[in-house]
Amino acid sequence: MTESVSSAPLVAESHPLGLAAAPFADTPDDAFFFPSDQHLRALQFMGHSLWTRARLGVVIAEHGCGKSYLIRRLIHQLDERIIAAAVQKEHIGPREFLLDILRQFGIALDDQDKTDRRRLLERFLNHQAALGRVCLLIIENAQSMHPSVLEELRCLAAIEADGSKVLKILLLGQHSLSLVLESPRMSELFTASVPRFSLEPLSEDQTAAYVAHRLRAAGAENPDALIPHTLMRQIFACTRGVPGRINQLCERMLGCASEAGDRTIGARALDEAIEQLGWQDRRLPAATTAADMGHAWRNAITGPAKLVISMQGMADREVPLSSNRILVGRGEEADVRIDSVFVSRYHALIVRNGLEDLLLDLGSTNGVLVNSRRLVRRRLQHRDLVQIGPARVTYLNEAAAQNPQPDPGETLCFARPGIPMAAGEEDAGTLMAFGRFDGTGGD
Repeated sequence: MTESVSSAPLVAESHPLGLAAAPFADTPDDAFFFPSDQHLRALQFMGHSLWTRARLGVVIAEHGCGKSYLIRRLIHQLDERIIAAAVQKEHIGPREFLLDILRQFGIALDDQDKTDRRRLLERFLNHQAALGRVCLLIIENAQSMHPSVLEELRCLAAIEADGSKVLKILLLGQHSLSLVLESPRMSELFTASVPRFSLEPLSEDQTAAYVAHRLRAAGAENPDALIPHTLMRQIFACTRGVPGRINQLCERMLGCASEAGDRTIGARALDEAIEQLGWQDRRLPAATTAADMGHAWRNAITGPAKLVISMQGMADREVPLSSNRILVGRGEEADVRIDSVFVSRYHALIVRNGLEDLLLDLGSTNGVLVNSRRLVRRRLQHRDLVQIGPARVTYLNEAAAQNPQPDPGETLCFARPGIPMAAGEEDAGTLMAFGRFDGTGGD
């Protein structure tokens, strides 16, 4: 879910601090993919564009937010019904542009071949349409395309067979792409009805969950001990939640700690990394950093299992998990009441079974996010971040942290809220959940 932000990697083949892999490297390994809500929705938007009448889709995101990873993940999920080509070079001429597409579609041409490439590509697209296949063209950094390349794109988009367009196009780029799409040259290709998706950076809580996820994927047994939660506010301030910048900063922090012989990442390694990157102007004031995550965090280091609830970034209350069933919702009968129109009357339930706490979504309208993933069921782990409407709920249970075990019954839900509808579509979309039921986790 990342785009590399040019920097020489400091974590090389010998990974520091007992890690089995470089946690913040740009890698296609699916284990490192952090399924934030906005990235899952972006993937769903891209996939939705393939199977609707819309022939164009646009994803806008800041550099470093993970556009390249989304392209790789989308292509990896395609089946034999779809033939895809992805042009990711920022500066390319029209002939090279067409040659790149032809080669990815399996047509081998020499660089010096004088064949009319546009004509050859048109015949190929018409043939695939006759066979019932979908041809997909993905272009990254479309805002940097030369006008002559835009003209080739316009011509390709206009190709028809039996009155239907034969090429699906996905454009991914930075915010300046909007200006390109609104230019007179592109007015025939893009209209106001073209579906667009804006991929936003991670929130502060998502940043903390992202760092922990990448560390776990790299072999860290206790990510919270390796990079303490008290550093996350400063990391978020310096990176603005952009995954590429988070990777860059955390990689520097690991390198600084390794060079100093430290076993964990501390404030000193973070300060050194910030200075090396020249990000001093992004730092939070010292007094703000010392406040950490507020009074609730300072008092929540030890003790029995409990929930720390924050509203609008401020600590609201703590709820000890003292009964076998804890109902979360908007209704007066809820054990944890969250008074918001975005919270269902019976939103979620926590079922206690010994030292384990099982979180269940009770079919709520807006869903439950755990570490930025929309879930139906999860066995909670120490310091899980749960988003329920406007409330951010932190689950604290040191007993569960002693022996963390994977949950074979965890169920991930792809939900439809926030997905822009494609042009001409009236279908409300679909809801998919997958996982494996574990009958031992309670009822």
